Amino acid sequence: MILNSDIAQYLDTRRPDNLKQFSSLEGFLGSQLYGEVDLQKSVDVQVAIIGIDETRNAYPMPYAAKADNVRYWLYQLAAFSNLKIADFGNLILGNNVADTYSAVSYLTESLVKSGIIPIYIGGSHDLTRPIVEGLWKAQGKIEIGLIDSCFDIIDSANTTSRSYLLDILRIHTGSVQCNLIGNQIYLTSQSQSDLLDEYSIDKYRLGAVRNDINCLEPVLRDCDFVSFDASAVRQADMPAAHQPSPNGLYTEEACQLANFAGVSDRSKAFGIFELVSRNTPMEMSAHLTAQIIWHYIYGVSQRENDYPACNFDNYKKIFVKLEAPNTSLVFYQNPKNNRFWMEISQKNNKGSVVVSCSKADYMALVNNEIPERIKKAFVRYGI
Repeated sequence: MILNSDIAQYLDTRRPDNLKQFSSLEGFLGSQLYGEVDLQKSVDVQVAIIGIDETRNAYPMPYAAKADNVRYWLYQLAAFSNLKIADFGNLILGNNVADTYSAVSYLTESLVKSGIIPIYIGGSHDLTRPIVEGLWKAQGKIEIGLIDSCFDIIDSANTTSRSYLLDILRIHTGSVQCNLIGNQIYLTSQSQSDLLDEYSIDKYRLGAVRNDINCLEPVLRDCDFVSFDASAVRQADMPAAHQPSPNGLYTEEACQLANFAGVSDRSKAFGIFELVSRNTPMEMSAHLTAQIIWHYIYGVSQRENDYPACNFDNYKKIFVKLEAPNTSLVFYQNPKNNRFWMEISQKNNKGSVVVSCSKADYMALVNNEIPERIKKAFVRYGI
């Protein structure tokens, strides 16, 4: 694509001198990324990196964020021969936060409609709201994954990094489905948990991730956008997170979840937020953030043209009869990678929906055992 004036007006594409040294580092991202000059030509970009150093609505107060700290490490990671990746630079912040939100929403909508996956380096976590808004404008009903240590649903008159999720749920009731991953129960009140149950939000505590991270693959496979709060990673590994916790994801788990998100053919956007710009031992936090982003891109590079990028014509179709509830289910299995999907008929003749599932989910249902995630899907869609 050509970086048209409508998009370019929001971006500062200039790169600091300390990043230019990586432009000749053959085989690594610093030499692969398309920049401002390249984007004046017709380039079929698939992934775009955008920094957003906006923290004015951070809770409890603003802090310094600098996406270029992450770029320094990202540029030194391995390149991808089968992807065209651009660095669109940093968003020019608005006169107020509302202006920034409007720009983020427009960028997301425009890029997604153009078939480009934006990867955002934030900034505070409230930036999730305009990204969701832009994606919703681009395609309508969506599903998102929020990787976070706590639930950002504090009731506030203004959007903040601790209230944005409640704003999303109220504005997009019924059109934005959320999955919350990695939360820590001691950071969550019972009233918050009950409120999320009212909105039929699926929650996967840190213990569930630790017990079997592979159970999150079908969850993230169904997400159009994944928003990653750096505070979900334990403080020892991510010391510069805005609100770090002694407990949290290990580095390998964080990267694996990002990879699950990237490999999904549904995923159209990714963002990581809440990283404070300050000196830490060897800039560990910026380095890890770059590796999380790299694992997401690696997932994109390994996509296998699964549903919904293709239909089920070449998939194995399996019928399963459940005794309780008394219903029949249709499963689809991709023989190339052994991934499963389940088709659910909605109530009131509203047609059917397709939900990603694991082989373990399928085997349990064959034995008339209903996994918790599938139970929630039955309730949501009307079985």
